[in-house]
Amino acid sequence: MKRRIISVIAVVALVFALAAGCAPVDRNSATGGNVNSSASADDSGGNNNTSSGSGGSSSGGGLLDTRVEVTLDDTSDVLINPGKGFMHYGDSDYQRLKERMYLVGTGYHRFNWCDLMDDEGRYDFSKIESWMATYTKFGKPFGFGVMAVNTSSTKEYITPKYVMDGCAKYFVHKDGDNTQFIPDWKDPFFLREVARLAEELGKKFNGNKDVSFVEILSYGNWGEQHLFNIEVEDYPDYRKNESISAEFFKENYVQPYLDAFPDTLLYNPWGTEDFDEVYLELAGRVALRRDGIIKYTNGLDTLAACAQKLPTGFEFSKSYRKFIDDGMTNEEFNERLEQAMAVATPSYINFDDEWYDNNKEYVEQLANRMGYYFRLKGAKFAPSVGRGENTAVTLTFRNDGMAPIYEPCTVYLGLLDESGNLVERVATSADAKTWLPGKTVNENVGAKFSAEAGNYWLAVGLFGNENDGAPAYLLGSRSRLDGSGKWYALGQITVT
Repeated sequence: MKRRIISVIAVVALVFALAAGCAPVDRNSATGGNVNSSASADDSGGNNNTSSGSGGSSSGGGLLDTRVEVTLDDTSDVLINPGKGFMHYGDSDYQRLKERMYLVGTGYHRFNWCDLMDDEGRYDFSKIESWMATYTKFGKPFGFGVMAVNTSSTKEYITPKYVMDGCAKYFVHKDGDNTQFIPDWKDPFFLREVARLAEELGKKFNGNKDVSFVEILSYGNWGEQHLFNIEVEDYPDYRKNESISAEFFKENYVQPYLDAFPDTLLYNPWGTEDFDEVYLELAGRVALRRDGIIKYTNGLDTLAACAQKLPTGFEFSKSYRKFIDDGMTNEEFNERLEQAMAVATPSYINFDDEWYDNNKEYVEQLANRMGYYFRLKGAKFAPSVGRGENTAVTLTFRNDGMAPIYEPCTVYLGLLDESGNLVERVATSADAKTWLPGKTVNENVGAKFSAEAGNYWLAVGLFGNENDGAPAYLLGSRSRLDGSGKWYALGQITVT
């Protein structure tokens, strides 16, 4: 009896051994990355997301997983992707601008309100369009805002004279020889003009694909939603008495922009704890950035809370050179930035030329690290699939950035020819918004291909819009097929 049991066990073991030995091997492993036959469950240690209805079982229904397993090599190339990156504030040195554009995620500028309106109250947005054109010719979007007060300027009127003349009350800021007229933040005429400004900007720029974001800058000095550095003669309690409530701020300064820009990302610059309730309430609709980074740390916790829903942004409180001149070392500067990033996980950071000159490698790494930074680590797939039949694919992604992705993103499987041209693509239910920072995720998806029988390359592409002709996103991984663009080839697959 014992011998009979041992014989049965031996036969079963032989059958399984032969089955494992027949697992397919990709003959094109020399093209880059590793390829193995897979006969075990995924052991990457990451999260496993099985897409419902995808037919995404690990083996396609068999006892053994006989799919090929490939890994893709990581790259350290600087990647510029939607919804993240360095904000570039312009440069009169055009050659330098061109040379550094490879690091830029978006152009950015704050405009004085008076530069957009004539004395009769008519708007002319040609200055915004001119700045925008500087970046769109390099394929970059542009973000902007319009300030009502800017005490760094020598102009008397930042709020247009037409608007100030209609106000029943105003204040006078004095700084040495410079004088600037400051609006009464509660004046009805001023508030109507703020709403009209938002409306006119919305008519012109809402939904514009070349606009990365619009900032709400109508309240406070430099548009930063605080009243610091406004010095009104014989009025020492100006800031205390003339500040507005959070509810008034939301109704009169934020709501007009919400109404005017339903299809464009909006930003509030964090100004004071007094408005935290508004920032948090609107976290799913209006993003938040901090203008005092390196010097200040207040406001970072509020940014961190908002970062769960929309991208946060950083701006240094002054230039890198001024910090160094004031006695800070380069290492201290970068350390303080790292500390702030650990809390508020920015997707945008302002670019500083001299900082870059002294930290080229670090700044290049940071271009990838800020926001999301996806790598396609590998995949498992059957080397042969019947036309119109479901095939199960496991895709392994990792987010090596500091934030999730907030942009629309759909993961597609594609069939490419030997030249890297797309033959067919199929949307999957993989959800890029669940790929959290520092996490590896296994997406089990399914696809049915209708391409003619033949040999193809199976590839992955991340699209921002289903109507786009090509993927929108670059990954920190090397495609196994040269010339595939933003499609990341995994290996060869045969459609029968």
